Amino acid sequence: MNVPNGRRPVLVGVSHSEAAVWTVRWAADQAALRGLPLLIVHAQEWPSAVPPATEPGERGHLWAAHFRATGRALVDTARAEALQLHPELDVSLVLAEGSPHGVLRRFGAEASQVVLGTRQLGDVEAPFVRSRGAGLFGQVPCPVALVPQRGEPQPEHGGAVVVGVDGSAASEAALAYAFEEADLTGARLVAVEVRTSRSDARSEDDEGARLELAEALAGWHEKYPQVETDREVFTGYPAHLLTERARLARCLVVGSHGRSGWREALLGSTTRSLVHHTHGPLVVVPPQYTGMP
Repeated sequence: MNVPNGRRPVLVGVSHSEAAVWTVRWAADQAALRGLPLLIVHAQEWPSAVPPATEPGERGHLWAAHFRATGRALVDTARAEALQLHPELDVSLVLAEGSPHGVLRRFGAEASQVVLGTRQLGDVEAPFVRSRGAGLFGQVPCPVALVPQRGEPQPEHGGAVVVGVDGSAASEAALAYAFEEADLTGARLVAVEVRTSRSDARSEDDEGARLELAEALAGWHEKYPQVETDREVFTGYPAHLLTERARLARCLVVGSHGRSGWREALLGSTTRSLVHHTHGPLVVVPPQYTGMP
């Protein structure tokens, strides 16, 4: 994929899921905010019984032609949705053969952000379902945004940007994205640190956490003085508290890994909880992210 003038596109992967419309809208907004092109990608994974290169007259040709046409209609519909929101947007389409993970990983290597749809699951089924987006964490060098189908009204632009902070390099990268997002959208930024209960001196622990949080934000306040910021410290289960705090947020931003509890939070069962239970877009930022060029 060519990246003219260093303008790496916002990549959105589309499928036949119900979340596709919300996913395309989020990706189109991101591309327009950042002045970047939008790349719409659909991966067609062919059944083993039907070869993709069937010639006219061969068995399976009509089915293969219909399969390709369905994929083309999907990306064409996604482009129309994006251009309805942002008529001047530079939109490209890719209909690629291969597994969704392989295709997204290949094109995501040169993207500024990868945007995918997800769906909310119940507590029983969530541990048994793997998110396609979660499989890309650490596999592409850019932020991955997972956008769920919206089951309740949520703010398009007015909600806060909520970011999880723990003082690690990963949360520093998350702060880079979160401040950038808040600055571009005019949103308030809410920095949240979640600590597990470790002693009876909880007030002292909370005070220490607030001081750490203030230090983590100091440099970002200097870079983005116009961004209004709140600092909040909670004690309890990180995924639950972050999910609830971000219920009406524009998005929830976290790093792809961190120290102690955050490492477990974003690589184990809590990852699945955030992915499948978040009420709005979840953006997972790799530690090497430093912001837009």
